Amino acid sequence: MSDIVKQTTDVHFIVAIHALSNSDSTPSVAIATKNTDATTKSNIYDDLESLSADYAENTGVYAQAAAMFDVNGFNEPVEVIAYPNVDSNTPSGVKSQGTTTGGKVTATTTPGIVVGITQHLFDGFKYLVLDGATETEIEALSDFLYDNQRIMLVTQPNSVTALQTLATHVTGVQTVKNKLGNTAAIVETATDRYPAAQAVAYAAANLPVDFQHIGNLSQFEPDADLTTDDYDTIAGLNATLVVNKAGDYMLLNGKALAGNYIDQFVHTQLVIDTLQTNLQKYLNRKNFPIYNDATIKEMTQTINAVSTSLLQMGVLYTAIVVNSVPRANVLNSDVIARKYNGFSLSAQIADDIDTINAKLDLTL
Repeated sequence: MSDIVKQTTDVHFIVAIHALSNSDSTPSVAIATKNTDATTKSNIYDDLESLSADYAENTGVYAQAAAMFDVNGFNEPVEVIAYPNVDSNTPSGVKSQGTTTGGKVTATTTPGIVVGITQHLFDGFKYLVLDGATETEIEALSDFLYDNQRIMLVTQPNSVTALQTLATHVTGVQTVKNKLGNTAAIVETATDRYPAAQAVAYAAANLPVDFQHIGNLSQFEPDADLTTDDYDTIAGLNATLVVNKAGDYMLLNGKALAGNYIDQFVHTQLVIDTLQTNLQKYLNRKNFPIYNDATIKEMTQTINAVSTSLLQMGVLYTAIVVNSVPRANVLNSDVIARKYNGFSLSAQIADDIDTINAKLDLTL
């Protein structure tokens, strides 16, 4: 054992050394990849070094994460969800039927990718990209996320043909009134470029943003294997790709395959989540929120504070108008059930400018 050399000083430190741990902060983007077994695992990574311990540099997960961290200003946590490599039986879909020789039991199955994302649907990320998912898996996940109206799924078809297959499925399903489409597609034929990963990283770090206005990222390059006719086909399917716009490499448009804009879905979900989170935090802080007008007023003030922050962020065009029912007009059954059903909120999501039309008169 070495001798400790004494130092003449009046300042002393007790030093504790801790291993670096992952951040507890909410991930803003996620990558879904197939696990090597029938389980789901998930981790949040703040940098490539920590991610490389689980996903080697030659994996698609690492390549997409590297593309994300290469975006200027992106310092957000990335979640990687490894979903089961097999489908799971759906308990509600199990049916039994008697036969002359005994009985028959059948069961519907849930794709592994849906099982995995189900467990992490409310982790907080706004955008999801995929690593190596099949067309069947993508369609199943798209349907699931659409039904739940959560998470913008940004796919990267490697051909116009693959896009057409996905678009046909999505537009056949995502037709419900008052639901926004949440599956987008960025076509890229190169196997070593990940514009979808970079686009979601930029969008997450720069809310609010229209995908059409994202450009000049390190892996944004017009695809030499796509023709102008392909451009028209892609645009006609509400998909996008990297193009040259006045010398800038930008995305052709910012739409989901269902026809609405990507930012409309994300911003709508952001408003809902922010309201829900802040009202929940209000309840968390209160030991006993008495069912009276004072409590209703405090909750209204909480909503107004959310409104102000979202207006300042640029997500809302108009402030949230809050209508509330006073305690005297609340049904006794609601009081007994400890439920307040008296809020009615309205606001307008902000839109931006994508196209400019002008009249130009020239005199010679």
